[in-house]
Amino acid sequence: MIAHKKRSPRSLPALALAALTASLVLFSCGSSGREQASAGNHIIVANFAETQTMDPRAVEDIASHWINNQIYDGLVQRTDDRGVQPALAESWTFLDDRTLEFQLRQGVLFHNGAEFTARDVQYTLETLLDPEAGFAGRSRLAMIDVAGIEVIDDYTIRIPTREPFAAILTYLAHSSALIINKAAAEEEGRNFGANPVGTGPFKLSRWDRGTAVHLERFDQHWRGPAQVEKLTFRGIPEDSSRTIELETGGVHVAQRIPETDLRRIRENSDTVLHEYAAMRLNYILFNTQRPPFDDLRVRQAISYALDTDLLAQVAYGDSGIPARGYMNSSIWAFNPDVYRYDQNLEKARQLLEQAGYGDGFTVTMTIDDNPARRTLAEILGNQLRELGITMSIEIMEWGAYLQRTAAGEHQMAQLAWLASTGDPHHALYPNYHSRNIGAANRSHTNLPELDALLQAGVTEGDTEARLQIYREAQEIIARHAPIIPVSDDREAVGIRANLRGFIPSPSGYHLFHGVGFAE
Repeated sequence: MIAHKKRSPRSLPALALAALTASLVLFSCGSSGREQASAGNHIIVANFAETQTMDPRAVEDIASHWINNQIYDGLVQRTDDRGVQPALAESWTFLDDRTLEFQLRQGVLFHNGAEFTARDVQYTLETLLDPEAGFAGRSRLAMIDVAGIEVIDDYTIRIPTREPFAAILTYLAHSSALIINKAAAEEEGRNFGANPVGTGPFKLSRWDRGTAVHLERFDQHWRGPAQVEKLTFRGIPEDSSRTIELETGGVHVAQRIPETDLRRIRENSDTVLHEYAAMRLNYILFNTQRPPFDDLRVRQAISYALDTDLLAQVAYGDSGIPARGYMNSSIWAFNPDVYRYDQNLEKARQLLEQAGYGDGFTVTMTIDDNPARRTLAEILGNQLRELGITMSIEIMEWGAYLQRTAAGEHQMAQLAWLASTGDPHHALYPNYHSRNIGAANRSHTNLPELDALLQAGVTEGDTEARLQIYREAQEIIARHAPIIPVSDDREAVGIRANLRGFIPSPSGYHLFHGVGFAE
């Protein structure tokens, strides 16, 4: 983590960014609906998007996961050094290479007063993994053998996997595996996402849809009460608006401070800037099932056409490092030798000619209302004109954008993937296995040989063998060219200087149980 570090300006990218952003329409977030915090009892957070649901099984976006991590607990929890520590489970034992037995914490209460037991764990996993339910988090825990889950008693549960799976604990620490209350979920049905009941340090007070989620302290939390009484997440998609709200005291925490505002937050005596390496990859993606990108030669041509270092530098600046592969480079099985499409316009033209697009074509890039993605799309469009390709930009609200790309109604898009478990399975399997088309696999990649490798990585227990499996998988992905990697992410979160106990998490799901204000 880096705090208050000075950097020398980069004249060309800075000028390019200024010129491009001046041509874009920025929307500001007004003060309507703002709740000013009373000192010492209310933390207000600027989230970078609206929440979609507070049912952790259904979540498919980081903004919603961040909120859910305050409302719920999992069996286990990630540590800051990417390990795993006890949470609702006090301990665990591997009975064999396919079966984990958990001893659960006793006396834990849900927000509705019900006691937490093994039945809630069983219900959470059974419903999450029910294919007919269609929950977004299902793909992350598909290795669990649901039919074999065994409740021994109220505080002992056995969870088997279909095959040996070395990373099972890191997956049970993922936000998709947060434990819900069985009785409340059965009563609410599909409305549970608006009426969540967990065991976390905060519970839902009010959801002002499109504006904010208001949480209040759960005094019976098993770790003890949180430091503050209220916690509000305001959805503020506009980067500059989050910065302004932090500077003026409208919020106490602002996630994803844009690169253009980093210096202001560093040098402001009322704010503190935390910068850290995230496990996220920013990328451009093709819909490999829709023309013209159902033709490999077209995808490769576009890949050769772009100066991705320039894209990363201008769009993400200090908040990103030019990508060098198909997963974030901090993931332990990252392949540094993967095939790279270094810019080569002549080769790009040859491939387009072979594919029958020598005179170019028109294409639409669909993005959400994210300034960095708008900037990147503008630069990309300029670069593609060299090949006679005309690109229009379609900007959508975040929820609609997720629906559009999941349904495969896009040609090109931009997304990011946070492999928050730190495991290569999480970095590759959700995005490229054909089973996940319409979920995380929004390039709609369908390659049997890649599926086989990704499945082999699930069952292989030897670390060196897993390393080779995932490195080979990255080579196949590179040759298939379903995405264009742009940058490894760095996150910047700003806080008010009087906040105490805030520790940024590499996952991006910063926790607020121990956060309070200076006396």
